[in-house]
Amino acid sequence: MKNLYFKLIIFINLFIYIYFLISYILTRNVDFSLPSIIKYCYILLCFFLSMLIEDNCYDTRDKRLLQTALFLTTIADFFFIILESPELGIFMFIFVQISYIVRHSRTINLNATTIKILVLLSSAMLFLGIFLKPKNIDTKLYYLALLYGTILINSFILAFSTLRSRFYYKHSSLMIALGIALFFMCDINVGLYPLITEYYNIDSLSMTIYFLIWFFYLPSQLLLALSGYRKLK
Repeated sequence: MKNLYFKLIIFINLFIYIYFLISYILTRNVDFSLPSIIKYCYILLCFFLSMLIEDNCYDTRDKRLLQTALFLTTIADFFFIILESPELGIFMFIFVQISYIVRHSRTINLNATTIKILVLLSSAMLFLGIFLKPKNIDTKLYYLALLYGTILINSFILAFSTLRSRFYYKHSSLMIALGIALFFMCDINVGLYPLITEYYNIDSLSMTIYFLIWFFYLPSQLLLALSGYRKLK
C-alpha cells in the first residue's frame, strides 16, 4: 500500500509540473496555469513523500532531518503562498536551510580550512550586503533576505560536498546537490522579482522571472524528498 502511495505522489507531482509547463507556454500566466492552492498541494505532497521513507532510510537522524526540513518548508510556503507574508516566509526558510545544513554537513569531514572558508564567505556576504543596502527598501525584509542568502550559500556548498561523501548512495547525493542547486536558482529569481517589478517595471521580464521561480522550485522539493530514500522503489 505504501509503495502505491509513493508511486501515486510521484505521478501527481510530475503531472502538476508538466501541466504547469504546458499551461504557461499556452497562457503566459503562471497563476492561471497553476493556482496557488495547487502549488501548495505539491509542496505538501513532497512532505508526505518523506513520511513514507520509514525503514528505507540511511539512518533515523537523516530521515528526521529531511522530514523536519520539508515540514518547515510547508510552513514557510503557507506564509508565502497562502498568507502572502514574505517576512514570515523568509524567516521560516532560514530554519529550512539550517536543517539541510545540519543534514548534509554530518556526512562529510569539515576540516579547519573548510570552516574558515565558509565563515569568511558568510562574513564577506553580510558585510557587502549591509554596505550596499539599496535606498527606499523595506529594511526588515532586506536584512532577513540577506541573512537567508548567507545561510543559503553555505547550504549550497555543503550540498555539493555530499557528492564526495560515502554516506549517501550516488542517486541520493546527486538529488541533494541538484535539489539545493535548483532551490538556489529559485531564490535568486525570488530576489530579482521585486527588483524588476518595483524598480524597473518590466512586465514581460517580471512574468518570466516569476515563471522561473516555480520552474526551479517545484522539482527541487521533489528531488530533496526523494533523496532520503536509500533505495528508490
